[in-house]
Amino acid sequence: MAIYTSRFSNPELKKDIYTTVRISIGMPRWKLGYRLDWEISQLMPFGMRGGQYEADKEHFKKAYFARLDKIGVATIREQLARIPTRGTHIVLLCYEDILKNEGNWCHRTMFAEWWLERTGEKIEELPDPTIKIVSRPGYEQMTLF
Repeated sequence: MAIYTSRFSNPELKKDIYTTVRISIGMPRWKLGYRLDWEISQLMPFGMRGGQYEADKEHFKKAYFARLDKIGVATIREQLARIPTRGTHIVLLCYEDILKNEGNWCHRTMFAEWWLERTGEKIEELPDPTIKIVSRPGYEQMTLF
C-alpha cells in the first residue's frame, strides 16, 4: 500500500481507490465528493499556524520535525497501520495547493520530508489533474561585450 499527500480539493480522490486521512486542523467546509475515512491528530500542525512559522520555512521545519521526533516513527507507523483501509492507497490531506507554484510547502510536505529522512520511504504528492505546475524561466547572465 502506497502513502501519498494531497489537498482536499484534488478530484483524483473521488476514485474509490484511496483511503483519505485528514491531517489538517480544520475540516473542509465544502462538499468534497468523497468521504473522509480517518484522521491523525498528531500530524496536525497545532500551534504552528501564523506568525513566525508561516513566514519562516526553516523555523517551521525545525519545530515540526522536533514534534514528529517526539512522536517517533514507530508510533506513526502504528497509527497508519490501524487505519481501516477501503482503498489501495492512503492519502494524507490538508488544504494547501502546493503544486501551483514551485517552492510552496506546507506541513504535509514537511511530514513527507521527515518520513523520508527517518525511514528512507518516499511519500509522493498525489497527482492532481486540475493543476498545471507553474515553472518560472531561469535567467541567464549575459555579457555586455
